[in-house]
Amino acid sequence: MNNYIFPFLWMRGEPEENLREEISKIYDCGIRAICIEARPHDDFCGPGWWHDVDIVLDEARKRDMKIWILDDKHFPTGYAAGLIETKYPERNKWYLNETIVDIYGSQNPKTIRIDRMLKPSIGFWQIGDVFAHPEKIGLRAQNQMYAVVATKFVGSDSFSEEDVVDLTDQVKDGLCSFTLPEGQWRVHVMYKTQTDGGNEHYINMIDKVSAGTQIEGVYESHYERYGDEFGKTIAGFFSDEPAIGNISLPDYYARVGKKGMPLPWSDELEQMLIERYGDKLHTVMPYLFAESDVMKICPQVRYDFMDCVSYLYQENFSKPIGEWCRAHGVEYIGHVVEDNGAHSRLGIGPSHFFRAMTGQDMAGIDIIGAQYYFGAPDTMRRSMGPLETNGEFYHYILGKMGASSGHLDPLKKGRTMCELFGAYGWGFGVRDMKYLLDHTLSRGVNHLVPHAFSMAEYPDQDCPPHFNARGNNLQISWFGDLMRYANRMCDVLNGGKHRASVAVLYDGEGDWTAVHLPMEKVGKELTRGQVEFDVVPLDVLDDLSVWDGRCENGVMTINGIEFRILLVPYMKYVPEKLLRFMEKYPEFPVWFVGGAPDSLIRNSAGELADAAALQEVLAGAKVMEVEGLASRLAELGLREVTLEPAFADIAVYQYEKERRIYMLVNEHPDKAFHGQVKLPGIEPYMFYDGMDDVYKAASGEISAGYNSIYLDLEPGESCVLMEMKNTECAGPHTSFKHQIMQCLTAKDISDNWEVSWAKPMEYPQFEENVHMEKLVPVSDTAPKFSGIMRYEKTVDLDQVPESAFFKAEYVFEVMRLYVNGELAGSRLTPPYQIDVSKYLKKGENQIVIEVANTPARDQLNYPEPPFDFKHDALEPSGMFGKITLYMK
Repeated sequence: MNNYIFPFLWMRGEPEENLREEISKIYDCGIRAICIEARPHDDFCGPGWWHDVDIVLDEARKRDMKIWILDDKHFPTGYAAGLIETKYPERNKWYLNETIVDIYGSQNPKTIRIDRMLKPSIGFWQIGDVFAHPEKIGLRAQNQMYAVVATKFVGSDSFSEEDVVDLTDQVKDGLCSFTLPEGQWRVHVMYKTQTDGGNEHYINMIDKVSAGTQIEGVYESHYERYGDEFGKTIAGFFSDEPAIGNISLPDYYARVGKKGMPLPWSDELEQMLIERYGDKLHTVMPYLFAESDVMKICPQVRYDFMDCVSYLYQENFSKPIGEWCRAHGVEYIGHVVEDNGAHSRLGIGPSHFFRAMTGQDMAGIDIIGAQYYFGAPDTMRRSMGPLETNGEFYHYILGKMGASSGHLDPLKKGRTMCELFGAYGWGFGVRDMKYLLDHTLSRGVNHLVPHAFSMAEYPDQDCPPHFNARGNNLQISWFGDLMRYANRMCDVLNGGKHRASVAVLYDGEGDWTAVHLPMEKVGKELTRGQVEFDVVPLDVLDDLSVWDGRCENGVMTINGIEFRILLVPYMKYVPEKLLRFMEKYPEFPVWFVGGAPDSLIRNSAGELADAAALQEVLAGAKVMEVEGLASRLAELGLREVTLEPAFADIAVYQYEKERRIYMLVNEHPDKAFHGQVKLPGIEPYMFYDGMDDVYKAASGEISAGYNSIYLDLEPGESCVLMEMKNTECAGPHTSFKHQIMQCLTAKDISDNWEVSWAKPMEYPQFEENVHMEKLVPVSDTAPKFSGIMRYEKTVDLDQVPESAFFKAEYVFEVMRLYVNGELAGSRLTPPYQIDVSKYLKKGENQIVIEVANTPARDQLNYPEPPFDFKHDALEPSGMFGKITLYMK
């Protein structure tokens, strides 16, 4: 089996023995690769860094492990190992900003001081900040005027598209004198600056020379040192959240037109805009900062701006790095900030998800910081910091969007990576990791970057949980079980192709003009109706050959995946590219979901000779509401999987290699599914148990080309069903429910247990036993304890049962069961039920259960950090409730 997991190993200059010990812990978890990350390393790309990487490479070679390298001194990627700051200050980012002056009444000559307006205006309370940063005063003196344009007010906060006056030529010696027609006007003084924008000393993604500094600063220096290891021990590089970065504060909603926001700028961007607007460019630039009355020209200008920015990001950053890596025998992977739709925006976003992924050899996303919560798909909640998190986005579209890039882009070979688990807090244990892992797998993720292994002194408050935590997280062995399961599952879901008949148009272009239906609304309806889909970008529809695509006989094929319909989430302004696709392939169904577009966005400035024909194409399009969409698609035969009875909280992933493969996950926190699943084909199906690595035959009926299979899925439980194809099975599959139903005796063993516990640094030495007549949470009497709790009991049996199952009602949160000195099994999630049939004997039977909680309660023993990312409730610790031995 290949390795599909490469967790972050944070490096800060630790001693050699710590490095080797931590890699050993990673190896013991069944993981055969790591991604080293400076967090930060003060001597990144210097002697200290090379010394530590030498040690990592030596240890990796001994263990036949692969190394990925996070490509900067600290996240986000773009610092270029400090070269902008120390060697190329002229390559700092440029921004386009504006200041304004309002002119009331007019019809009289006015003069404004342009030289004083080439910097941000401030409030009186900010005066101290100005003098606190004297270096910026000097830099602002280098700001350059770009244009001076007057716009006429219509209403309170918008301007007329009919009344725009270019005053740029009126500027002389720092002054601009003019006379405006009657009315209320706003004069926009737009200027270029290298201050008052995003992260200082970061590359400019839309400037070829500046963006290329990343390769010089990190990639070439590593190749110079370790070129012989490229393509051998060194597998490649990982970019972490590279961004447009025109603002420094995290903001999910950094769209063009956001008040007070400077815009990214470069000579290349200006040239592209000139090609679209010619000598009219100055007069349309205010639309990037303010709203117009009729919003006719304004959406076009904003679309053009974002189209150019995202193209330059692709051509100057992601694509060249990928080409450099492949030319040097390694691969390029990573992810951007996708949060709440930021994937198509400025600021912390990359301006367009699919263009940002262009150069990468795998698609990539991350799910960290409480973005996904099992059982809470629809809530708006707080995650890291004060920003609200949109549960629908993370639950219903993020994974699908990432996996679609992996499925459809031939360069990626069907591979999608997810960075996961980080910054959820110390209370996020292996149970919740299993829920999150199954969620990502069921969306199409098949490579994993767990976040993180930290060698800092415990407790390291930098975005926990940490899987080993210098020996203080005793769930590490269960984490190893989870990683072995994850690797087997990724192996099942690699090397084939996704099965989907429905394409959903990527909503990035719709988001650029703000008025649109977020694609997660469509994703939610399809997911809850078990209709499989991929997200398709407009660029591919514009040229299907880009991703080995074609459209024939009403079927659109992209990289081998056959789509039979395209769903377009509502956008008020529809791009010409989409209508051209519809015009070219009239036999291919296109449905607008949530409403029909109102206006047309052109590919370039200027009037369209065939605008009427395109409007006719649009007028003939079918419009559907979101509600009921999945049912309509099922009626057309575009749903492969049918549940009886219907159950909206089961997510389905469809895959195919030499056989059909289906992964199903019950994402409801409380309700179990008991019924049948109907799958296509006359070949018998089998269950694959990735935890125990066994195949079990499914039971059901075959009729009319379909299998109807009996299925029970407990809350949070997942399963894999695949065509048998002559595979030898280890008996029939029996669900948790039917294991209990077949038993004739239920022996209550809830009372009279001997309980002991061991702290992380003491295990396996346990403290003196405490007799519990009635089991209660250990946290009731030891609220600050984290570690292993051991429960021991002797059970007398008159005879050996034919089959037997142990079940505990409540366990917090992972357990391991020993019967008569033998390991009977482990459970990471509910139900805490284990088959003990092979281990029982007549007479006395020794039952030993070890339960591990998370390090969350142990944090009560340490000084609190002066910050909190978020707040969580503490769960109880240990095993309690009804404990039963079911026997037949």
